[in-house]
Amino acid sequence: MNKWQCENNHHFDNAKQGYCNLLLANQKKSLTPGDDRQMLQARYQFLNAGHYQPVTEAINTLIIKECTDLEQILDIGCGEGYYLSSLKQFINKSGSCFYGTDISKEALKLAGRSYPDINWFVAAAKSQPFLSHQLDLILNIFAPADWQEIKRILKPGGHILLAVAGDNHLQSLRELIYDQVKPHQPARFLEKMGTDFELIATQSCQFELQLTDNQAIRSLLQMTPYYWQADEQHRQSIENLQSLITPVNFQLYLLKSL
Repeated sequence: MNKWQCENNHHFDNAKQGYCNLLLANQKKSLTPGDDRQMLQARYQFLNAGHYQPVTEAINTLIIKECTDLEQILDIGCGEGYYLSSLKQFINKSGSCFYGTDISKEALKLAGRSYPDINWFVAAAKSQPFLSHQLDLILNIFAPADWQEIKRILKPGGHILLAVAGDNHLQSLRELIYDQVKPHQPARFLEKMGTDFELIATQSCQFELQLTDNQAIRSLLQMTPYYWQADEQHRQSIENLQSLITPVNFQLYLLKSL
């Protein structure tokens, strides 16, 4: 669709890049919130090269195994749209509607150009452009989440797939940046969801990532917050590497709305 209408009869048109901007000025904390173009291009190149293919397969397989009647599907914090597009291809079901939202306009420009068969919206996590109890499934992959808003838009019995960093995710990369590397604590994300959701399934997707291409190493660094957290010396040292071996660890949680 190229035109949208809210319950108050306001009309919104898609931009030429294939997304609709619904982010209000008072919902911005900066002039250009969210991931910037460099980070998004790096992530697009890295993911589409297949480096995280085991993660994609784990997410898709878990959803198909546990979820039925997937008619309305949303990815909150969708970024450039890779995971949602992969799920759409995997489900391959006519009649299902797929939506992606992100606070970054640059992310939705890239998503709209790359995957024009999905509906993309610039929107804040706390203000999603959906009716109450509209959605069957929500993806939230390494992105901010607002559990009250998720509860509002998810159907009773609907599911949310939450993907967060496992304890040693990108450990070797992080050791090149920080003097002391603390393990990630994935379970802390579940503490924020309250009593409105039931944990249905847990899965850990772990593998050793072996990169022997300098551009892939640069893309991995640039697509993470570590790029901005590293000082210039550490950043250049990593960007000059010709090979890198590091663990990848995604913790997947599938929850059901009660």
